[in-house]
Amino acid sequence: MNLGELETRCRNTTQDTAAKKLWSRDEFAEYLNEAATEIAIRSLCIEDDTIEIAATAGEAKVACPEHVYRIQRATFGTRRLLLADRAMLDQLEGEGWEELTGDPIAIYEVGGDLRLYPIPTVDSTVKLVAFCTPQQAMAEDDDDPQGIPVRMHPYLIDWALHLAYSKQDADTFDTKQADRYEGRFDARFGPRRDERAGRPSRINVRRRAQGHYF
Repeated sequence: MNLGELETRCRNTTQDTAAKKLWSRDEFAEYLNEAATEIAIRSLCIEDDTIEIAATAGEAKVACPEHVYRIQRATFGTRRLLLADRAMLDQLEGEGWEELTGDPIAIYEVGGDLRLYPIPTVDSTVKLVAFCTPQQAMAEDDDDPQGIPVRMHPYLIDWALHLAYSKQDADTFDTKQADRYEGRFDARFGPRRDERAGRPSRINVRRRAQGHYF
């Protein structure tokens, strides 16, 4: 279904078909785009193995594309990188490792960016395999929810209606209905992974026995 069809389904379900609408077209577009993001996060249905980021000699960090949700694999040039975090490298490398330069062997997230270890001494390309959220929001009526399988399109409506009934307005706010549609969505996709795993991270850290990281 495209954006126009999804909006129509939302309005028919809520009987919001009168001349004076309870929810605007832009509001339903916002709710449905958020629903696409929620489905992508919870179901990990969008996997991209074509992501490439330029890395510059002497620069420790590279920007992580905003649509990247969870990195499964990373390479620097032809070398596969360990998916790490700062605590792992502190344990393995001891003091002062942040200043070391050379051919990168690991990557971790810091401040929303990706940090290479050690700092590269040559220009190259970081390639990622990652689960992602839609890169582009639906804006026009004929836009489809990017990357969301067709079989999941009807479930966009559940999250959109959860948001619609959460709108702080005397004519739309309905906690019973908002909770009902959120429950339907959760029953299908489960709670957000970040809520179960604690602090969210873009990198799926691969912990191994000490002495066998690299």
